[in-house]
Amino acid sequence: MDDLRADAITPLLRDAENEAELTTAWVRIALALALAGSLLISGRIAAVAGDLDILRQLGLAGLAVGALGTLGVASLVLVRSGRYAPWMAFAFTTGDAAIILLLVGVTLRDAHLVGNWIAAVPAIWAAPLILATGALRYRPGVQLWATGLLVIGLGLVAADFETRTFLRPADKAMLAAFGAVDLLSLPANLTRTLILALIGAVTALVMLRARRLLDRAVREAEERASLARFLPAEIAPLMVGHTLKAWRSGRRQEVTVLFVDLRDSTALAEHMDPARLSIFVSAFRRRVMQAAQAYGGIVDKFIGDGALLIFGVPEPEPNDARRAIGCAKEIVRLIARWNVKRHLHPPVRVGIGLHTGMVFCGVLGASGRLEFTVLGDVVNVAARIEQATKRFAVPLLASDTTVARAGESREWREISRESPRGRSGEIRILTPSDPVLAVQPPRPLA
Repeated sequence: MDDLRADAITPLLRDAENEAELTTAWVRIALALALAGSLLISGRIAAVAGDLDILRQLGLAGLAVGALGTLGVASLVLVRSGRYAPWMAFAFTTGDAAIILLLVGVTLRDAHLVGNWIAAVPAIWAAPLILATGALRYRPGVQLWATGLLVIGLGLVAADFETRTFLRPADKAMLAAFGAVDLLSLPANLTRTLILALIGAVTALVMLRARRLLDRAVREAEERASLARFLPAEIAPLMVGHTLKAWRSGRRQEVTVLFVDLRDSTALAEHMDPARLSIFVSAFRRRVMQAAQAYGGIVDKFIGDGALLIFGVPEPEPNDARRAIGCAKEIVRLIARWNVKRHLHPPVRVGIGLHTGMVFCGVLGASGRLEFTVLGDVVNVAARIEQATKRFAVPLLASDTTVARAGESREWREISRESPRGRSGEIRILTPSDPVLAVQPPRPLA
């Protein structure tokens, strides 16, 4: 299962990685264009003023901006051509950090500023942008790598430009004009650096959590898909994780069991070719499922030309017996309508038996072949009642227990009292008072 899960997650992570790198490439290109526009405007102003020193400084910054744009185009081409590899994320983030640090250093040098002014350099605000874009990846390691490069690199740049705990008098005088003397002190810059590091750490945690959520979602999807092969469709979604363990331990609860069987299926099969017989049985099952869904029942299993339905799973409800009776009547109506609509000859006939009581419910078997099962005397009695429909030539019979639970005693009449084999005590077997539900279509002639 773990190997299957890994096989399912790997393509998803690869697609997410490619999409993240594609977005990051466009961010690099957009950032390079924005910086290039800023440099062009500054260069035009410097040219008008005839300041050659500023033009030279802008030229060095332009090289860094060009490198950033080239890096963006390169990553874009690699992703679009399908040649992008996971290790390249580390190379690209290293390039991003190097270019940002280069721009910061060049600005400090050309402006003849000490390291305290590092927070005032415009290029430094590209660092949070790169980290925010990197959060699109599902790789916390790459994010921590980028965070480490930026934090350590900015610290080294600041140290290289003689960062002081307290500013020089000239710097203080400049900041005093704005009432912000302490904003560029060493403690303030250390706080900014810490915040930058926390941004990277938090986004890495977000990526780690997203990766775990993806793993969990794929694991549960795989588990549901595996369970859906063996368990009823209504039960499979409930059997995940701890819930499956609880159901494998089993429990006792009251349910209403409905057995339905297709009468004279052997005679019908003799007049049909295999393809037509397959269509016929599928149509019968489809009507049983339609009735079960309409009344909230679970088709536990199809057994050849019959079916076992359960009402009261996963949790018993007061109206389980009423819904089971409604489902049984709906099956009889659907079959009657089928006979009229398709002019079936001989007509389709069914037998349905209902009984209510305590059963064992649980999931049995090995992980490769699980089966939802109800065990107990209730199942056996419901099967015997369904068989009794043959003797009494009626489509629907129910025990007095089921009818009483449904509160429909006035709508049914007793047809027999029997003691099923292997069970002590009599069971009152009832049939609907409604003549439409109490009469089978005529048997096919022999």
